[in-house]
Amino acid sequence: MRLDGKMQIAVLIFARNEASVIGETVENVVQVLGVGDELFVIADNCTDDTAKIARGAGAHVYARTIRSTSSKGQALAWFLSSYHNLLQSFDFLLILDADSRIASNFLDIIKDNIPAKGEAFQCFIFPIYNKQSPIGNLAALSYLLDQSISDKIRTRLGWPVRLRGTGMLIATKVLIEIINQLDTSVEDIALSLLLSANGVHVERFDQAVVYDPVPDSSDAASRQRARWFRGQWFAAWQYRKEISNVLTKGPGGWSLLSSLFLKPRWLILTISLLLALVLSRWWWISLFFWGQVFFGLLYLTIGLIILPERKTFVIALIHLPTYIYMWVRSILLSLRSTHWLKARKEQ
Repeated sequence: MRLDGKMQIAVLIFARNEASVIGETVENVVQVLGVGDELFVIADNCTDDTAKIARGAGAHVYARTIRSTSSKGQALAWFLSSYHNLLQSFDFLLILDADSRIASNFLDIIKDNIPAKGEAFQCFIFPIYNKQSPIGNLAALSYLLDQSISDKIRTRLGWPVRLRGTGMLIATKVLIEIINQLDTSVEDIALSLLLSANGVHVERFDQAVVYDPVPDSSDAASRQRARWFRGQWFAAWQYRKEISNVLTKGPGGWSLLSSLFLKPRWLILTISLLLALVLSRWWWISLFFWGQVFFGLLYLTIGLIILPERKTFVIALIHLPTYIYMWVRSILLSLRSTHWLKARKEQ
């Protein structure tokens, strides 16, 4: 019997040299914890005061010092494998980023509204962005469009949605069962594939909102997206068996794979436009690509109509060439064999 008649949730934050932000994040989460809930910060190969600050702010801190494998996915696998007995007393594990923010009633919303049979959920990620930054505005627009339109359509059709790295809420027993298969720097892609391949449907949980900062400079955004690209390529090879399994699930599986790998959207539309022009002599073939372009523009138009801050986003579209340049830089950066910094530089 639960102490307060409700489920118990463990909040996990994986941090590597996040001394500049971890204190405020821990203080924010500690105030949200209910009876039986706990916050665990995993200090992954930190060389700064992340562990000390997190502990002082009220978190249970576990230090990981396996330097040969340093990534959020590998740290998650290590923590769940090493401390699964500790975690089994919790119904769900909630994974947040070191700079995420949640409202004071966040866990109450989850406990009061979570579907009885659900096993994996993605909370709504609301981007925190600098309205004076075109890069930040366009990144925020992309986040909001994907969740407010694409994921809503998937949910209406009964299809799974992708996990997004933060705001991931997964039943403890489910996550422990698949954790030995997690060995990647892109834990959101890997978990999305592993859960789907094992028959676990990831659902949207829009009632619970996680506020997550997006980079507001071209350099920071390029570094972040370079990691995403590198991770996508490795994950596509490393989890090829799971991808094959998801492909057999029909349109729902195909939709999930497109949300994980067919990105960025502007690149897909640009390729479609070029192919439509090149293949214009064969109209029956080019018609398909013109359709892609049309629905892409329709998608953007609908998004601008339904989203808040419409004026800000419309003005930001003037700077779309700068945004595209940032993505091109990130693709080139992802091809380098050398290490690159994360979006928020380590102190």
